[in-house]
Amino acid sequence: MSGDSLKFQKHRTQRQLSKDDIANQSRLLLHNFIGERLEKENVEHKPKLEDLQEPGTPSGPPLEHFKEIGSALRFIADELDQDKRIHNIIDKVPPNAPRETFFNVANDFFLDGVISWGRVATLFYFGYKMILKALDKVALIRAIINWVINFIVDKFAPWIISRGGWEAIREYFGTPGWQVAGVLIAGLTVAGAVVAYGKR
Repeated sequence: MSGDSLKFQKHRTQRQLSKDDIANQSRLLLHNFIGERLEKENVEHKPKLEDLQEPGTPSGPPLEHFKEIGSALRFIADELDQDKRIHNIIDKVPPNAPRETFFNVANDFFLDGVISWGRVATLFYFGYKMILKALDKVALIRAIINWVINFIVDKFAPWIISRGGWEAIREYFGTPGWQVAGVLIAGLTVAGAVVAYGKR
């Protein structure tokens, strides 16, 4: 049997991902993303990673290219570090913002209806920046993590599944649209300048 036939057979027999799969994989990736960012930024008085999720929280199915996916997320986050627009928006969100405020801001990242890996990864970045405002509140950190995962699953699980799962983020790089610059749309910039999210 040829190599191409073997690849086709593997693809054909591979189990279709479910929304629960996307939720569990997203949680694992977000947990790793938070840990790496805390270490990179030398954050003091950071909570233990094992305390950031409820005991027995599922993770999986396993990701074949976990390290490569992590590298892609790190690259996007490094690009977003240079984006003053998202920082201006995040600065307007109070540390104790409720779930509705978090979802309002997250929704604004996609006002034009365009979905890309860069924008989905922006949700990880947004969640992490909110966690930095609540380092002494483990319960709130757990809630923020759940908000990120719930938003991704509710809004984008079908999109992620249609692309073959999180593994596909590796293919995002090297394509004409990989640049993170411009991930936040002009309308969001205006909204961030004039709307106090804490009052929404």
